[in-house]
Amino acid sequence: STAFLGQCWRERVMASTLRCRGPEGRQRARSQIIVMGMSRSGSSLTTSIIAAMLRNGSRSDETAWRGLGRALPSDSANPGGYYEREDVVRLNYATISSVTGAGWTSFRPDHLLRPAALNASWRAPSGRAKFEASARAILGDMDHHAPWVLKDVRFARTLPVWRPLLRRPLCVIPYRHPGEVASSSRLRSVRLWEEYVMSALTAAREARD
Repeated sequence: STAFLGQCWRERVMASTLRCRGPEGRQRARSQIIVMGMSRSGSSLTTSIIAAMLRNGSRSDETAWRGLGRALPSDSANPGGYYEREDVVRLNYATISSVTGAGWTSFRPDHLLRPAALNASWRAPSGRAKFEASARAILGDMDHHAPWVLKDVRFARTLPVWRPLLRRPLCVIPYRHPGEVASSSRLRSVRLWEEYVMSALTAAREARD
């Protein structure tokens, strides 16, 4: 049944999320979750489920995904809410623009297959310092509400620059058929789905190291 499958999925994710083995074989906490991928792939629903799973006692589900930050407002495209911190979305947009000089839908070939190349592409030295100051403030707030989940599809592009500030995050990449994504998105692009999924998978692998 759906309830049974949901319970199995919950137990599997919680086990993977809250416990992992370090290189020396000892068990240690794993309390940071990143949801990324392509827009219109179910990332908001996925984040809402994870946040509900992370609820602890009287803690609000919202603190699990936004801490004390402001939520990105819902709109007609997603009336149920995006489950994103507004400052995270703004920072990821600004980072992509600052590093690449392009929007979030444009990929340089070296960034597509090797997202970590983003780290070496800052056009202004001050850009990295500004990014790190903002990112540290966000993560510091979220760590007060650990375990937590942060969602922005653009992490598929920016996770490499967040990675030095994170502790082996668990990466979640929702999957939806690319044809359905293209028909649901105003971008109508299967190519962009492929680029975002490839970049997210590569960034997730690099985040485990």
